[in-house]
Amino acid sequence: MQTIHLSRTDPDAFHSLQEAVLAIPDDRSEPVRILVSPGIYEEKVWIRKENLEIIGEQPENTIFRYGDGARKPRPDGSGEYGTFNTAVLLLAGQNIHVENLTVENTAGPGSIAGQALALYAAADRCSFRNCRFIGWQDTLFAGDAEDCSMKRLMLPDFFAQSSVPAAHPVIRNYFRDCYISGDVDFIFGPSTAYFDHCEIHSRKRQSEDRAFITAASTPAGQEYGLVFSHCRLTGDSQYHSVYLGRPWRDLAKTAFVHCHMDSHICPEGWHNWGKARAEALCSYVEAFNSGPGAQPQARVPFSRQLDNPELESYYSVENVLRGEDGWRGEVICSPTQPHCLPAR
Repeated sequence: MQTIHLSRTDPDAFHSLQEAVLAIPDDRSEPVRILVSPGIYEEKVWIRKENLEIIGEQPENTIFRYGDGARKPRPDGSGEYGTFNTAVLLLAGQNIHVENLTVENTAGPGSIAGQALALYAAADRCSFRNCRFIGWQDTLFAGDAEDCSMKRLMLPDFFAQSSVPAAHPVIRNYFRDCYISGDVDFIFGPSTAYFDHCEIHSRKRQSEDRAFITAASTPAGQEYGLVFSHCRLTGDSQYHSVYLGRPWRDLAKTAFVHCHMDSHICPEGWHNWGKARAEALCSYVEAFNSGPGAQPQARVPFSRQLDNPELESYYSVENVLRGEDGWRGEVICSPTQPHCLPAR
């Protein structure tokens, strides 16, 4: 495996992640590892690669941040940025692993900046371990770059013209021991995304409005959407002020299994976004949850509280992410040994 070094101070290393990524040819099949030295990297990064690892020292001192928000005017005067042009880190391709980093969008609350992504995860078999994703509205989007029509995005030529495939039958993301913060719809999108032993933190809002953790847009025929397993739902938001989710699209699928929920979660749990049709079509599941925010008797009737012991297997990481290739969330180390590091 080739190793590339990124540092703010080492004259012999790359000084930006974008420069380091551009030094890797698109047609290279051998895995590449980028080791990131501690520092604050003020940059916006587009990555469309395969078989890539980006490893920091620890998320507290290895930080990527930028401040684009959806309300920011486009440079050509044609309008505003919109949601999907705001990401600090955009990942497309497949077999990408990120570890020990913070990715933060500094644009501010949605009332000021609009939607502001920290992460746009559009790569299949894309995993994150011990990372922090910090923002306000729309912090983390899990979805295919093609679904949002890359032609409408303000993408650099090197990304748009890359030979690395950006479209996949399904996009699968795995998050282990990560911290994700925001206030409104801050984990959203159509992908199959598995959150394993993560902390999901709802930030205190400046207004009295209710807030939402998830906004899934699961497409028809896809078995899993957003799955949270053994996660901690924390927050400094007001008592009973945060919903677990609402359906961005009618077929939204979201599950919380073995999660601890603090008192900021409102008793009804889920919101229909004013869509009667979505109540009949969405899949909102809870099982084996605990804490003051887990109130099964008070939940809205279109969600389900389940206790079947077979759910342990059904919502396991191995089952949710396996697809046709049997992926389990592992780091990709080589084309001939694709499952070399276990997910746990």
